[in-house]
Amino acid sequence: MFPFRSHVLAPFLMLICVATQSASAADWPMWRHDPQRSAQTEQALPENLFVQWVHKLPALEPAFKNERLQFDAGYEPIVKGQRLFYGSSQTDSVTALDVKTGKELWRFTTSGPVRMAPVAWQDLVIFGSDDGCVYAVSAETGALSWKYQAVPSQRLILGNRRLISVWPVRGGPVIEDDTLYFAAGVWPFEGVFIYALDPETGVVKWVNDRLGFIYGQHPHAAEAFGGITPQGYLVIAGEELIVPCGTAFPARINKRTGELIKFELPKPGRTPGGWFAAAGKAARRGETKLPQTKPAQPELQFDRDVNSARHENGQNYGPDGKRGIRQQIQTANKKWTYKTGLPGVPGIIHSLVAAADRLFVVTEDGSIYCLGPEETTPVTYESPLLTEKTKSAGQTSTAPLPAMFADTLQAGGYAFLAGVPDARLLNTLLTQPNLQIISLINDPGQLKQLQQLFHERGHSSSKLAFLPGPLDQYTFPAYFAQTIITAEPVFSGMKSYAEQVRQLYPSLRPYGGRLLVKCSETDHHKLAAEFKSLSQVKISRVDGYSVFEKVGAIPGSSNYTGGWSSPDELVKAPVGVLWYDDSVGNFKRAPQPLFVDGVMISHSKYWQGYPAGIRPPYKLLNPQFSDVYTGRKLNATQAEQLTTELPTLNQEQKQPSQYRPPYQTNDWSPPPPVIGERTNPLNGKTEPRAFPKSYGCDGGVDYSYVYTMRSGTAAFYDKRVESGTIHISGPRSGCTNSIVPANGLLNVPYYFQGCTCSYPLPVGLSLISLPQTHEQWMVWGKGQTQDIRRVGLNFGAPGDRMTDRGTLWLDTPSVGGPSPELNLDIQPASVKPFYEHSLWIEGGQGWPWVGASGITGVEQIRVNDLQPGEYTVRLYFREPEFKAPGKRVFSVQLNGQPVIRDLDLIQETGSRQRILVRELTGVALDKSLQLDFTSQSGQPLICGLELVKQGLPLDEVVTLPEQKPNLLTK
Repeated sequence: MFPFRSHVLAPFLMLICVATQSASAADWPMWRHDPQRSAQTEQALPENLFVQWVHKLPALEPAFKNERLQFDAGYEPIVKGQRLFYGSSQTDSVTALDVKTGKELWRFTTSGPVRMAPVAWQDLVIFGSDDGCVYAVSAETGALSWKYQAVPSQRLILGNRRLISVWPVRGGPVIEDDTLYFAAGVWPFEGVFIYALDPETGVVKWVNDRLGFIYGQHPHAAEAFGGITPQGYLVIAGEELIVPCGTAFPARINKRTGELIKFELPKPGRTPGGWFAAAGKAARRGETKLPQTKPAQPELQFDRDVNSARHENGQNYGPDGKRGIRQQIQTANKKWTYKTGLPGVPGIIHSLVAAADRLFVVTEDGSIYCLGPEETTPVTYESPLLTEKTKSAGQTSTAPLPAMFADTLQAGGYAFLAGVPDARLLNTLLTQPNLQIISLINDPGQLKQLQQLFHERGHSSSKLAFLPGPLDQYTFPAYFAQTIITAEPVFSGMKSYAEQVRQLYPSLRPYGGRLLVKCSETDHHKLAAEFKSLSQVKISRVDGYSVFEKVGAIPGSSNYTGGWSSPDELVKAPVGVLWYDDSVGNFKRAPQPLFVDGVMISHSKYWQGYPAGIRPPYKLLNPQFSDVYTGRKLNATQAEQLTTELPTLNQEQKQPSQYRPPYQTNDWSPPPPVIGERTNPLNGKTEPRAFPKSYGCDGGVDYSYVYTMRSGTAAFYDKRVESGTIHISGPRSGCTNSIVPANGLLNVPYYFQGCTCSYPLPVGLSLISLPQTHEQWMVWGKGQTQDIRRVGLNFGAPGDRMTDRGTLWLDTPSVGGPSPELNLDIQPASVKPFYEHSLWIEGGQGWPWVGASGITGVEQIRVNDLQPGEYTVRLYFREPEFKAPGKRVFSVQLNGQPVIRDLDLIQETGSRQRILVRELTGVALDKSLQLDFTSQSGQPLICGLELVKQGLPLDEVVTLPEQKPNLLTK
């Protein structure tokens, strides 16, 4: 359906059937046993089973509170040979146990929660992490064989209360026919990456990174940008790779090529999906179809108990599915159901695994039991995280902190230690009950020692997490840390104290966040002089620390206490995720949230307290408080410590059913928005500011600089850049307008309760403005296209895009919703579009989201209906395929005049990821422009064409970073 990149070798494409990786019938090598997730094994178990050993582990806290998203609610072990392996989001690790004795053999720690079950293949164990990487380790020793980073960016955010990659691996890995499949990414508008790798080497077979930007159907027959949201275990069903998409329904992908077969959200509303899927009976291995018949679309199985949610009108269920499928397994001689229970196993069963002539039972409280045929005295192992005495016994003494930080630490939040390998200091911080600590250690040996030490002392990763250095390899989220402590630069992998301050200060929370730099008096004076002009900074010297305090509000930000106006100057397109979570939920028609000095105050309603279908005036519940900059849920005391003003609503006052601005007169079917006037970016004429809006009873609010609304998904329009409609795909916003620019962020709190529509991510999030180089697409809508004086043609792009200086880049051909229809001719009609996510771009100049896509095989492009005059013409090129010179060489004429001769992109740029922009100035055009391409070798291509009439402002041709991280390490 969409162009994507493939590294598939020809023999792989021709492959029809390859024997699966060697696995004994006694193994359970992946989640639910096999690629089809059948939970069926040929293993027969004895009638009488006895507990052999038990591992008592801390119960896992799932990423999401919503049960339809709880793919990680408990441990999901696998078994290969005589070893059991399980992942943990409490310890950010995978652990190997001896099947017979239960003894721990090894533990491999990553830099983020491990939320999905590993897979065992030959002598490797392979698993993904929220740090955005896939790891392959030796099943025998736990030694790293290879590691693959899914996305060439180290941008971190707060996701589900943890500091993780923007692209965690939550499309649970699956292996079939010596191919490993997994998916990385959560938010479609940030990019989603579906992979096929060689499990032995980690080498990419294919990757599809186009599926986060799909304009199409949403619930209630809406249309909007959306995309795949990989949240759940991948499934193989015949020739298809099935990708579960959170609380929506799965996507179907060709497993051989990565090409999208089908994905759409259900057209009707109130149709809940969920994270669980398995292949149907027709897709089970060994059941073949008649020869020379076209295979039917594989059947999928869903669990009705998972695809179920409470709507305001009563319980709703998905269209298909049987109850309890997820909670049963089948051995050769028996069906085992979780609800039945087992002798010697107290508690509620979460998962069962039959392997190695044993039955392994996981309970919801976090215990793993091994049941075997021998009657014996069970051996009990207890995790240090459950043994309270290890948290105090043998600890080193604490290190004192300056008294001025006592009040800050009491409010809780995130403390970041950048290169401070001091166990005493960590002990001090760990005494604070509401503090979450992240410690970056540059020395690998010290990192390993500290990880082991604090694991043995019983501290989970949600309380104390470690990151490997150096500091400058990461892009940390802004405003997330209440306290940051750093010391000598060498310990964080930096060259100077000044570098550390520049890197760390942006991550301080406003309204009193503090950066402590342990340094000499001399260094303090140097730092104070260099950084005296930092925004909001107050610099002091306390107990050997240089203290940088971020005082007060962010300049240009605004509070919002109602009134339908919030002129926050910092909220500007494009935007990216700062944090997401669903800890604070609100009814879909609750009052608007309020935002005061970094604290959000919301009042949900008592909508579940009445029988289904009855709608009395719902009462307000007690106010909820949360941190605007992290999503962290606050109690009233913590909230009061962070701000001096906490406005709340009168809970006794009778509430309306809807909360609308005075200019929305129709509560349920508002007309499309027309907000004043604007200048048409194509021809410079004044016209009504009208933009696309799809389904949503929230007609929208004009907050001054941005207009926010529900348009299928949450959406907004930036009036300052005339951005078009930008969809925040994944969640739906409230029936009440709940998308509020305030405190420097675009806030989209969780206003989903009482709704069961299949939006894939029923969570809250906040977004922050990012540089113009950030890839983000919008829908401009139809418009006037005569007498054009400025336009950009973005060949092969997923959608439209506006720049700050006024160029409207149009996706060509148009695939991203309604768009202006130019008088444009491209020959031949068979040109082939290509696309890569702009994160892959490595160097050169120009907008990366223009150079990332294009068309090949082009011979002629003609743009008509131009205003006569002199123009600046910019041509974008990038080689998408070849790595050696001479493979593609072509020339370009403009209106019959040669402008580019014998262009060899690899020879010119040295890389297939580097953009080349050729700028032509003073080009006289009389109503049309024609480009002709002639080939000397291979097929000509073009990525973008920009025309700007002389006298209009030009966007700067930005220079792009040259170096990207090495994704595959061994």
